[in-house]
Amino acid sequence: MATALTALALAGAACGGGDSDPGPTDDGGIDRSLLGPSRPAGGAPVKVGFISDGSTPAFDNTIQIDAAVAMTKYLNEHAGGIGGRPIELVTCETAADPSRAADCATDFVQADVTITVAGESTAMGTAWKPLHDAGIPIFVYATTEQAAILDRDSTFALADQIAGLAGMPITVARENNLPKVTVVGVDVPVVTGFYDAIGDQVFGDAGLELEVVAIPPDQADLSPQMIRIAGGGPTEVHIIGGDAFCIAAFNGLRAASFDGPVSVVNQCVSDSSKSALGDALEGVYASAPFAIDDHENPDLRRWRAIVDAYDENDIDMSNSMGSTIFVTMTALSRALDGFTGEVTPARIIEKIRSAPELPLPAAPGLTFHCDGQANPLVPAACTRGGLMTTLDAEGSPTLPYKPFGDEG
Repeated sequence: MATALTALALAGAACGGGDSDPGPTDDGGIDRSLLGPSRPAGGAPVKVGFISDGSTPAFDNTIQIDAAVAMTKYLNEHAGGIGGRPIELVTCETAADPSRAADCATDFVQADVTITVAGESTAMGTAWKPLHDAGIPIFVYATTEQAAILDRDSTFALADQIAGLAGMPITVARENNLPKVTVVGVDVPVVTGFYDAIGDQVFGDAGLELEVVAIPPDQADLSPQMIRIAGGGPTEVHIIGGDAFCIAAFNGLRAASFDGPVSVVNQCVSDSSKSALGDALEGVYASAPFAIDDHENPDLRRWRAIVDAYDENDIDMSNSMGSTIFVTMTALSRALDGFTGEVTPARIIEKIRSAPELPLPAAPGLTFHCDGQANPLVPAACTRGGLMTTLDAEGSPTLPYKPFGDEG
């Protein structure tokens, strides 16, 4: 992915008071009373780094930065910032370039940030090590960077990466009384590495046979592999890949007349795949990081109120990347609730690690606990399991979501 110049911006969110509280409104059916009472931060600001891929020639994730700015304003006015002090957001774009990510980490260290926050970044690897070496905690929504997820010292990751790789297909196979899971995924290390390392152990412990069908990235017609799967006996098929890969996999399964249950990761479901596959998605099991499209979820209703009150860049509410930042920063605020005294990286780490088990924002039935025990296989993980739903004939999630893979 092409690079772009690193952008470092200091956005000092103002301390809010009663006069600046936007108050309730009926505009657009959004209830600003969901913002809660005014609890403005005061005193010297606390610098918080925020890292994002931002804008690249291949994709545009600047919505993450817009969401972080809006969340900072909200937390400073309604959650007392951090320890009663206002958050000063220090943002940096990597352009999905590892060298730029390393520059972001250097900038954060030089700026004396107290903690670094991120949603999902493709260049987390080179940013992680300098921050870790400097003792600066990193609180991310999700990362596949091995050094980060195995870190017991100062890294905290909300999403359980193993949930979508193992927890979900295990749950689906059990629900359908099947003895086997067949994983269909792109043959790249980020997909196959987990299965190569501990796949047989994890699925074997669940009493299931595992087969991994790794597809070369440049293969467009998946029919040969799908025909073999359909003729290989009862199995649940779990598809891991983007929408184009999923379209090819579903077309292959349909051509092979496969009639068993199918599960997919949430990246599979997009407008493109819905249009291409039509009602082939009906009944398919889909994982979700939180209750996407559940307009009655109280946390997501609060997120809409935050955007209505504090966004200045027309955040697209249909883009879950923005909601992911809401979930991440809300969870961080909950973990730091009650923090008092000097705000230092070491004390932030201590407070996050000692915080009690708390509800995971916008994910009914799931909790997070960043004590290193949520999932022994990945010490940085704060959550075990995920949410699952089935899709309707239009490829949309049916509600309610239900937790999966959160067994101890």
